[in-house]
Parts: sequence; structure tokens; C-alpha cells
Amino acid sequence: MAATLGLVLAGCGGGPADPDSPEGKRQAAFKQFLHHSEPMGGMLAERLPFDGEAFAAHAEGLAETVELPWEHFPEPGDSKQRNAARPEIWKHPENFQRAIDQYRTAVADLVAVTREGVETPEQVAQPMAAVQQSCKGCHDSYRR
Repeated sequence: MAATLGLVLAGCGGGPADPDSPEGKRQAAFKQFLHHSEPMGGMLAERLPFDGEAFAAHAEGLAETVELPWEHFPEPGDSKQRNAARPEIWKHPENFQRAIDQYRTAVADLVAVTREGVETPEQVAQPMAAVQQSCKGCHDSYRR
């Protein structure tokens, strides 16, 4: 599921984005999210062997990237910048901000759990599910 969400996040359609454009910078930031979330999801889905230390390191990496994409989103009504946002994001920017804050909180909660030491997948399954749900909730509400 994380991989699918990430691909949806990363792609804005219509070919590759200029890496120096706001769209390209958003895509690069979301790819960094994937670099960390895909292995964690793979461990929890038993596609990869579970390694608590590696899981914790990826959670820390996710926390380090949590702020990267947001400054590269267009201002409400800026139709010149390519994006895949639904009009709802511009009609209710406070709701989009709330969704971003939920993601930040979910990542912080995941990191807090991993800093206590991770021995089993069960220790991190719920906090990781919250991270994944925050991604999915934003996509469901705001991404075409």
C-alpha cells in the first residue's frame, strides 16, 4: 500500500518534471518519503525480513524528511504551477494544513515508539498504520 501511495504522490502526470521546479522538488521530497516508508511497509507485510534497528533508522529518516515537500506546493489559486491537486485544497487550505499536521504527528509518534527499541513488528504496526493512513487520507481528499 505504501508503494502505491508513494507512486500516486510522486507522479503529477504529463511527463517528468523539471527537478528545479516546485513540482520537481515536491516529487523528490515524496520519493524520499518512499525511500523510508517502503522498507518499513515491506517488513510489516513480511515481504522483507523484519529488522528492528533498520526499521527505527527508516523511521528517523522519515522524520528528517517530514517538512521537505510542503514549501513547494503552489499558493491557493496559483494555476500556473503544475500540480495534481483537487480544487478542495484551495477552497479549504486549513483542512489541507490539518492533514499535513496529522502526517507530522503520525511520524513523530512512530519515531517515539522506535526510540524505545523495536523487537517485534507488533510494536510498530499501529503507529506505522497511522502514518500510512495519514498519507492515504490526504490523497483521498486532495489528490486527483
